[in-house]
Amino acid sequence: MVSPIRMGGLVSGLETESIVKNLMKAQSAPLNKLLQKKQTEEWRRDQYREMNALLSDLKNKTFDMKLQSTYQKKELTSNNDSIVSVKQKGSPNASVYNVELQVAPIAAQAETSKFTIKDSLVNGTTLIAEDFAFTIGSDPNKHSIDVTITDTIHSVVAKINALSSQTGVTASFMQDDKSITFTSNGKYPAIDISSEFQSKLGNALVPPQNKPAVAGTAGSALINGISYAIKSNTFTFDGVEFNIKGPGKAQISLKPDEDAVFKSIKEYVDKYNEVIGKINGKLSERTYRDYKPLLNEEKESLSDKQVEQWEQKAKSGLLRQDGLLSNALSELRLSLSTNVSGAGLDSKYDNLSEIGITTGDYSEKGKLYIDEAKLKEAISKNGNGIMELFTKKSTSTDAATKFAESGLIERLYDQLNGTMIKLTEKAGSSGSFTDKSILGQGLTRINTDISRWEKRLEGIESRYWKQFTAMESAMSKANAQGNWLTQQLG
Repeated sequence: MVSPIRMGGLVSGLETESIVKNLMKAQSAPLNKLLQKKQTEEWRRDQYREMNALLSDLKNKTFDMKLQSTYQKKELTSNNDSIVSVKQKGSPNASVYNVELQVAPIAAQAETSKFTIKDSLVNGTTLIAEDFAFTIGSDPNKHSIDVTITDTIHSVVAKINALSSQTGVTASFMQDDKSITFTSNGKYPAIDISSEFQSKLGNALVPPQNKPAVAGTAGSALINGISYAIKSNTFTFDGVEFNIKGPGKAQISLKPDEDAVFKSIKEYVDKYNEVIGKINGKLSERTYRDYKPLLNEEKESLSDKQVEQWEQKAKSGLLRQDGLLSNALSELRLSLSTNVSGAGLDSKYDNLSEIGITTGDYSEKGKLYIDEAKLKEAISKNGNGIMELFTKKSTSTDAATKFAESGLIERLYDQLNGTMIKLTEKAGSSGSFTDKSILGQGLTRINTDISRWEKRLEGIESRYWKQFTAMESAMSKANAQGNWLTQQLG
């Protein structure tokens, strides 16, 4: 389509472009309102999704607190670490292990061969400055090591160790002792190094020191009165790694890890306070009604910093006193403040205050506080009671009964899950290709209205130009006629 010819004040002398632009500003007011509304709704949607992400993080933490294993952590302790120390390697079955060394095991010793090297090479980085080769091992496992003039003691040792899986021999260099020691891993019968190594690198006055392998012997230890064979002082039995350091008796106890339980509860309370604090901040955020989203032409007249500061205020208060989030926090507070009831629950542990967790005053909007001494005492006295308070499950199909009989964490998890579903219905998910949420559908309608207005404004602008072009054309013709009459009369 060929664009119509526009005459921009060539005859009239008018600044037609500027006049049309100003006329279009007035006509564009409805479109600009739609563009600002679109930006506001996109910001609102993003803030809902941000709140949903916070609740998702809390929900994941809540799931961990639903697990009874969180409250059943145990630790192994030795009453005498100088005799026996322990590490948990699996799932111990006994609560007490009485351990005593009967016969100390003797560890096996590998075959070694030590060579004293030339004084000129002891710093390890001096160039050997000679090409030769030596072999390690005997047929059929003999391997050759090539030494070049650019090699050093360090690089020769590296070459030897690079072949250790094939030769069964490793090398170690000790600068202070001026020596290289070869150690067998027992893969092949013996260390066999050709004479070239000693003649080229070794001190000719000091012969190699060879030490044959020594087979280890088993020992024995008493565990709860029963004798067990052990190959070394460190061994694993029933999910426990024992390290016997000397003669004597030690008692190993498996006890509830009260510190770990306390830490889990405290970390959860901290996360809960963090999340509700951020949501409460959004609900009470100040609204700046005079700060509307900036249009593109408005941004062009401002610096990046000014745009950032403006938009910070324009985004503020979009979720102020939001009903969905306010109800969600109310439900969370109700879940934590209502006593847990039902069979099997210790009546002394049926609410948070009884274990040292309380809420602040009304102005703090549900923030939790921990009396650490009281909580630790409750964990020590009745860890199972605390576990039931948090994790108790109800089999009732009646919603009210199920709520009353469910543990605090069970309630919170259900409430968080329900709130997250509502938020997704409201604002959708950032990871979804299609947005069928309430706000998403509203944005689709706004985009449709924007497209209609853009086409309408194109038509209006075109009509203005046609009118001004027609005026310029008429004036041009009038001027031409006037000039002709002047010429005739003259």
